[in-house]
Amino acid sequence: MPMVNLFTFQLVALVSGVLYGLLALTVWSLLHHRHHALPVNLWTAGSLTMGTGVSLFAARGLVPDWASYGAANNLMGLAMALGIMALRVDLGHPLRAGRLLLVWLLSSGGYWLCMQSPGEAPRVYYGSVMLILGTLAFGWHAAAAGRHTPSRSGLVLAAVEGLLVAVLALRLGLMLAGWAPARGISDTWDFALVACVTVVSSLYGNLAYLGMVLDRTRAIQQRASEAQLAESLRREAAEQQAAALRGLLAQRDQLAAERQQLLQLLAHEIRQPLHNASGALQAARSVLDAPQAGSNQRASERLQRAQVVLGDVRSVLDNTLAAASLLSGGDALYAPDTDIDFLIDLTLGDLPEAQRHRVSVVWRDQLRSAEFEIGLARLALRNLLRNAFSHGGPEVSVLICVEEQPSPPALVISVIDDGVGPPPDLLQPPTATGGPTPAQALAQRGLGLYIVRQVMARHGGTLELSANLPQGLVARLVFPQAVVDVVDHPLQRA
Repeated sequence: MPMVNLFTFQLVALVSGVLYGLLALTVWSLLHHRHHALPVNLWTAGSLTMGTGVSLFAARGLVPDWASYGAANNLMGLAMALGIMALRVDLGHPLRAGRLLLVWLLSSGGYWLCMQSPGEAPRVYYGSVMLILGTLAFGWHAAAAGRHTPSRSGLVLAAVEGLLVAVLALRLGLMLAGWAPARGISDTWDFALVACVTVVSSLYGNLAYLGMVLDRTRAIQQRASEAQLAESLRREAAEQQAAALRGLLAQRDQLAAERQQLLQLLAHEIRQPLHNASGALQAARSVLDAPQAGSNQRASERLQRAQVVLGDVRSVLDNTLAAASLLSGGDALYAPDTDIDFLIDLTLGDLPEAQRHRVSVVWRDQLRSAEFEIGLARLALRNLLRNAFSHGGPEVSVLICVEEQPSPPALVISVIDDGVGPPPDLLQPPTATGGPTPAQALAQRGLGLYIVRQVMARHGGTLELSANLPQGLVARLVFPQAVVDVVDHPLQRA
């Protein structure tokens, strides 16, 4: 029975050696195209060497002693050195091949000295100690590799090697205590335990290394995918920023073009009134320099004409400043409750006396105050009055009608004239799309109605133009009385 048990234990050890070799070849066939060649080749060589050493150790009694003792232990030590080299390469550490081989040579020399002594015990003790130290170093590198990846397979490999160290240390302790025979191979339970754990190490050691490499490959692929995604997001963000920058540049160019057109329009609208004022003043001066009958009346007429023209120049300047402020606005409009009589009196005071006498005011409701910004409302109403006198002819009369709109609640101020009427295109409202730019529209229609529309848009209201049959024009300013937030800067007027 003991011989049967001994043969069985040797067979188990031999099977573990064969498994080392077969699994080493399997690992190499799976990884030699997926992983770096150096660590894969070192690991494969180490596993093959370990399998050969374990097989020779298991064949003790069937092969010469130098093979089953010296060669077997030296091969197992070399296998651990090769495995440590493979793990160091995976960790990114220096290979240290010279140091590891030197340690292996020194341990081999020590084992050769032990073989010169009589008896088997010194060789068994020395071999067990060297095997424990080598396995411990190998397991430490496996744990470091498992944490570095990170990989559970690396930690499993370290755990298997740690189990083998524990079993070898247990057997060594039993032999030193005299509770187990100091022989390399025996039919006792401690050797059976070492043989079984060696089989487990041959299986899980190679499989764990395979899993660790695959985990590292997946981690590298994941990092590459994340880097690719991050690069894609950076590229997309850069493209969006470039598109936004192009949009801002286009907007800047458009604003620059509109500013240039506004300057040209300003020069055109001011040049003609100034020319007329200069002519009127020169005519008045000529009358004063050459007094004749009725010269005082003619001089008064010339000066009155010059006053009207200077009023036109003032209106153009006010409209230009208002256009600049309205186009650059951004805050909500503050529209307090304001007296309507005060608004009309201020606006009529801006007109020349000759025009002021041709304006009448009609109140159709009892409304005396409303919510509007008086500076902007004054500007809009004055532009409508000047527009009526400009297009109505010399004999035009103007009516200001104030009424309250019940639904939706609004203040309506109408400017009605009985003149010859404006050009037909003036009655057409500007289109939202497909029409000219704001600066082009100003060049075509002038600043007056453009300013009025901007003022009403600031109030959330509208400017309504219609013909006054049989002749003339009706311009209605509709000021809503609900609270309306409009995103523009208010135009501050003195």
